[in-house]
Amino acid sequence: MEPWISMRTGLIIITITSIGMAVLTGIQAVPALGWGEGLLWSALFGALIWIIFFAMNFVNRFLRR
Repeated sequence: MEPWISMRTGLIIITITSIGMAVLTGIQAVPALGWGEGLLWSALFGALIWIIFFAMNFVNRFLRR
C-alpha cells in the first residue's frame, strides 16, 4: 500500500502546523504569563507536534514490519 502523501509533503505540513501552534499559543500565553514563561509554553506546544509526528512514524514502521 502506498502512502497517500509523500514524506516531504508531510514534513512541510508538520512544520507549518508546529509553527502555527507555537504562534497561537504564544499569542495567548505571553500576555497572561509574561515573555519568559509564555515563550517556553509556546515552544513546548510547537515541539509536541514534532514528538507526536515522530512517535506515530515509529509506531507505523514498527507495526508494518
